[in-house]
Amino acid sequence: MKCIVEELGPCRKKLNIEFTAEEAGADYGDALKGFTKAARIPGFRPGKAPAAMVQRHYGKEIAEEIRDRLVARGYHGAVEQHKLDVVEVLDLTEAKYVAGQPLTFSVTVDVPPQFEVPSYKGIALTGRKVEVKDDEVEGTLKGMLERQAKFEDVTGRAVQKGDLVQVDYVGTSDGKPVTELAPEAAGLGKMDGYWMLIEEEHALLPGLGMALVGAAIGETKQAAVKFPADFSRKELAGKTASYTVTVKAIRERKLPGNYESLLKPFGVENEEKLRERIRKDLQTLKENQEQQQRRNAAAKQLLDSTKIEVPESVVQRETQSAVYDVVSRNMQRGVAREEIESHRGEIFEAAKRSAVDDIKLRYILHKIAEAEAVEVSAADLDAEIQRIAGQQRMTPQQARAALIKNERLDGLRDALRRDKALDFVLAQAQVTETTEPEQKS
Repeated sequence: MKCIVEELGPCRKKLNIEFTAEEAGADYGDALKGFTKAARIPGFRPGKAPAAMVQRHYGKEIAEEIRDRLVARGYHGAVEQHKLDVVEVLDLTEAKYVAGQPLTFSVTVDVPPQFEVPSYKGIALTGRKVEVKDDEVEGTLKGMLERQAKFEDVTGRAVQKGDLVQVDYVGTSDGKPVTELAPEAAGLGKMDGYWMLIEEEHALLPGLGMALVGAAIGETKQAAVKFPADFSRKELAGKTASYTVTVKAIRERKLPGNYESLLKPFGVENEEKLRERIRKDLQTLKENQEQQQRRNAAAKQLLDSTKIEVPESVVQRETQSAVYDVVSRNMQRGVAREEIESHRGEIFEAAKRSAVDDIKLRYILHKIAEAEAVEVSAADLDAEIQRIAGQQRMTPQQARAALIKNERLDGLRDALRRDKALDFVLAQAQVTETTEPEQKS
């Protein structure tokens, strides 16, 4: 067998494989013998028909059997001969066996990139010194109290910011009812008995709630709502609507009078211990966040300093998966299909950029793991499976069985190995710590 490798790109090769007529014909006797044993030809017991008669009856099938054998043998032989690590088989040209003639075919494959890993020991990083301030502890405690707040009916006063208010409303825009402009989102045009939280952000109808501040129960007000240009309902995007709103009831937020209700869930005896626990939890959270920031910065340095091309077939596959995830999440959030479709190009390009970086980083970390003999122990794998089991509310045994069934256990082990390789890079990094607050974007 002869194989000539043709380079089609940085990660793509074409294997041109040829068997001589003698090599191709060497399998004929064995294939004929197999067909003769199984052949059922009228007038002969199974396996007793003359070989010549079997050839006449099964000539096409015998040729196909020899072709399949040679293609499999040729492909695996070429991969072994040239020491290829195939990540995807893209194309196989049609091969045909004809007695007395050579058999040729080609296979196009994608393979991992060949590249040099830059110096990764002692890379320079900037990090923040993690500390928890008193006002952060107090803010967290206040937020926890607010989440335990109850809303109680009030009378004798007007609507205030932070109230929960029951209203009837109906809207018009450009002289038409909003329900007519956006029939699939009827709640945007008319609602009776709707409870709305009076706040500036996260409102179903932008600005409507705050326009009710100062209104009394039973009062009807007119309010203008300006829908943003990127509003989820395309029919209303950029439009202004006028709403007639009647206030029917007001409820105000009542916070717990003390921290007693928080002690038991945290397993502490008093308010002082509660603050200590909150501080400890915030410290752990901020340390984890800072660690992730440093990991991201180290990964970016590796990507920026490595010249590497990645297999296009892998990029396509992971881009499609990422696009599917983005579309699914948006549809679950209620974004209209037409809106998603209008941004298809942007979604695809963003997904492709992300996929390329993810794939590049995987190859880089794989090489670092090999260079540093990074391994994943059974204990490492067990701990990760236990974490996954906790997230998915199943036993570790069930989680492992699911990973094996879906053929994801090896992938999980590889991901852990890459994570450990990045941890190694981070442990070797020269980190300059600052006490400056994180910049808000």
